[in-house]
Amino acid sequence: MKIKVNYDFTQQELVGGTDIFEIAEGAKLGGLLRIIDARIIEAGKNKGIETTYKTTLVNDRLNGCVVFINGSAPEKMLEQLLNDGDTVEFVYGFCGG
Repeated sequence: MKIKVNYDFTQQELVGGTDIFEIAEGAKLGGLLRIIDARIIEAGKNKGIETTYKTTLVNDRLNGCVVFINGSAPEKMLEQLLNDGDTVEFVYGFCGG
């Protein structure tokens, strides 16, 4: 199945604005986030950019971001099943005003 991912501006310098991932039926959000993080980390190494605050997970917990699937935050978060055609988006919270 195909899942569209819209990256937050914190990730765009590494992986661009959007991606389409082809993943197996029955895949969960946590599995997709691990794939995305591996891509972010690899791109950081190749470009000499620190990725500590650009990945989606730290120790299997969200890394300061909110994840939306089709415009809504999933209740089960990492255990949420994905469906063909879903769109996943990230929003990172920053202090300031």
